[in-house]
Amino acid sequence: MNRTPKDEPVAFDFDFDEAMQRIAQTNPDEVTAIAAADLSEETIDTLLRAFEDAARKTDEGNEFWTARDLAKLLGYADYRNFLTAVEKAKTACRAMRLDPDDHFVDVTDMIEIGKGGRREVDNIHLDRYACYLVAQNGDPRKRQISFAQNYFAIQTRRQELADEHGVDFDTLSENQKRLYLRNQVVAENKRLMSAARASGVVSGADFGKFNNKGYQGLYGGRGKAEIQQYKRLPSGANILDHMGSTELAANLFRITQTEEKLRSKNIVGKERACDAHYEVGLKVRQTMRELSGIMPEDLPVAEDVKKIARQERKQQRMRAIEPQQRIEQPLSEPKASAPVEIDLRADLWKYALLIMSVRPDGEISTAEMIAEMPNYVHLSEEHAATNASRKDSKFSQIVRNLKSHKNTKTNFIYRGYARDIQGGFKITRKGLDFVREYFKN
Repeated sequence: MNRTPKDEPVAFDFDFDEAMQRIAQTNPDEVTAIAAADLSEETIDTLLRAFEDAARKTDEGNEFWTARDLAKLLGYADYRNFLTAVEKAKTACRAMRLDPDDHFVDVTDMIEIGKGGRREVDNIHLDRYACYLVAQNGDPRKRQISFAQNYFAIQTRRQELADEHGVDFDTLSENQKRLYLRNQVVAENKRLMSAARASGVVSGADFGKFNNKGYQGLYGGRGKAEIQQYKRLPSGANILDHMGSTELAANLFRITQTEEKLRSKNIVGKERACDAHYEVGLKVRQTMRELSGIMPEDLPVAEDVKKIARQERKQQRMRAIEPQQRIEQPLSEPKASAPVEIDLRADLWKYALLIMSVRPDGEISTAEMIAEMPNYVHLSEEHAATNASRKDSKFSQIVRNLKSHKNTKTNFIYRGYARDIQGGFKITRKGLDFVREYFKN
């Protein structure tokens, strides 16, 4: 196994925002306890309080830690040894094309030396990101370092969410947490599949095995089919869609850490990639056992998140419409929002009608429908990928089938919701009534 030499700084091949996005969104109480498992006096709670209590504020209200305080928190008896970790952190900061002076500020502080005496000492003021980099470059044999690596990463990302997107994870409802985490899983899974492909996972069968290995590590040897059976889900159900926020966070952490391991360790070969995914899943499982003792397969099954997303999408679209307009028309022109995951073959026609309902005269061409639909529904890599032999994607073919299968009894044109016009579709009164009812508040 390749390891980073002890005297080399830990750097990253991605920027700060991306680094933080790779950290699972979870409650501080759920921070891994592995690092603190054999600390007889220092519990996770006391460590959490100690880190937060050590934070100070500038006159402008900006948060910082002092290097001397942080050295003690991270278990360094010799401040000079701690400064070695600080220098590595600065090097890592430069490697990401960031100016260390923006995160590490050299200062001179006065300290008490006994009998009322005071003297000047060199110190450093570190922001939360600097603390994160120091933890990443600290002595991994120290339990406090292992704890801090998780703690600062999670807390930094939480602050980023609050500052940039107004997302306060603690204030979200369970359904809102599920929606947020499920979208994160979709995004991070794309990164994982890209990393897996670079490692040699190329065929559909390879990807199926690779995905199953991650589940097997996390779920005690159970693959997708076994998880579905254990949780009494239908064979066609997407198990991720029926996970609560805790279980989604565990899977998100499995996904992000596997992707990072494949890239940082330069893992080559589909078998080695599968082994890496299994090992990360197993590690997350061990962490859950130590934290709560509840295994992911025993967490409660939740309502299909697609149903929740659909309800949220209806509300988002309807909130922008005046009450009188809701009576007079199905929808005003909808605003773009996060695409929802649906069963494309079963439900795409409903969103086709939605798009038609806000078009002039209720008409749209097939090409325009293909271009517009991704603003409403999420496309997997498999559906979006172009078929080399047909110069078409699976998704665009499904859209075209809405028209070519118009004589099928289950087709929305056959059922009278839309009409087949030259080059496209036109919604009917029946279709407008359906949209009004289906997408109502």
